[in-house]
Amino acid sequence: MACPHCGKDARFVDRRGKWCTSLLGNVRLKRCYYHCRSCGHGHVPWDRSLGLGAMALTPAASEAASIAGVQSSFAQSAETTLQKLCGLRLSESTVERVTEDAGARLRKLLGDKVVFGEAEPWAWQRDAHGRTCAYVGLDATGVRRQGERGAQAEGRMAYVGLLYNPRSQHDETKPKPHQVRYLAGFYELDELGLQLRRQAAQVGWDEAEQQIALSDGGSGLEEFFRKNFPRAESILDFWHAAEHLTELAAALWPSDEAVRCERAEQWRRQLKHEGGLRVLGAIKAIDLAEHPAAARGAHADCVRYFQNHQHRMDYPRYVANGWQIGSGPVESACKTVVANRLKGSGMRWGDDGADALCRLRALYLSQPGQWEDFWKNYPN
Repeated sequence: MACPHCGKDARFVDRRGKWCTSLLGNVRLKRCYYHCRSCGHGHVPWDRSLGLGAMALTPAASEAASIAGVQSSFAQSAETTLQKLCGLRLSESTVERVTEDAGARLRKLLGDKVVFGEAEPWAWQRDAHGRTCAYVGLDATGVRRQGERGAQAEGRMAYVGLLYNPRSQHDETKPKPHQVRYLAGFYELDELGLQLRRQAAQVGWDEAEQQIALSDGGSGLEEFFRKNFPRAESILDFWHAAEHLTELAAALWPSDEAVRCERAEQWRRQLKHEGGLRVLGAIKAIDLAEHPAAARGAHADCVRYFQNHQHRMDYPRYVANGWQIGSGPVESACKTVVANRLKGSGMRWGDDGADALCRLRALYLSQPGQWEDFWKNYPN
């Protein structure tokens, strides 16, 4: 038997017993133990074949613990969920370690360019001109962190990227359910781009006739799309742009609600039906002589915002083409993948644990087949 540490010969010593926790209860295994005189290490090949880790859970038990761990708190998973659903009795700390270890394993595999699930092009929905359309979105959401020895620490932003195939009002055929793939975690944008492109290749992104990238205009997001999805038309979320107009109206007419609401609604309609360039001209034409300095500052900020993003505000054309103009799916993804699990009352996280859980939860919530592929390497 070759030693996995140094490659030299390792000799058989004896058969050693080990208690393991499975979905059928505790079982005792007898495995062959080998020792290498060259490097002094011992190893048990069967443990590796069965996927038994340091916590002595079978892969099926580890998967069950991880499924519970990505859905609710580790305490609830241990004290209620696992016991009620499958009779598995684990401590809270064991559920935490198993779940975070699975997330760390996933992080390494994704970094090693491993993809999960079968490569199967999606039947992309068609727009008003009959073109198939593929969508990609990206956003970031904050995660509360725990400092050393329980000290308060500044939060950190987790990125959430997704590929999705939304239903189109111009296509009579319905897309298959759950055609969405998520990636989430404390990514560097370059790393996230590489991994999201691999996911895109699996679902036939390049076969779509029209590619669309939606975001809220956050720092670096447009450049991310330009670099990683260069053929995609980049669209600024309509509602974020409209919110800037609402804020401008509030700054200019703070004490006149009727005028404030009327002007904000007028600008929003103009934005949707005439585009960002026309709105930019309208707000630049406002006479600021009688407005205070604070209102003039808000006006300058709004003008600058529309000048920077007007090339992504051609909403009349987008709507006429039957394209989505809202980044609701990616904002929902931030809530579904990250907030619903990591932002519970009083929750604070270490960087490694939060990143591992984000990645594992993203895989769990993605298109069916990916999660199963991640866990299929060992006999259950």
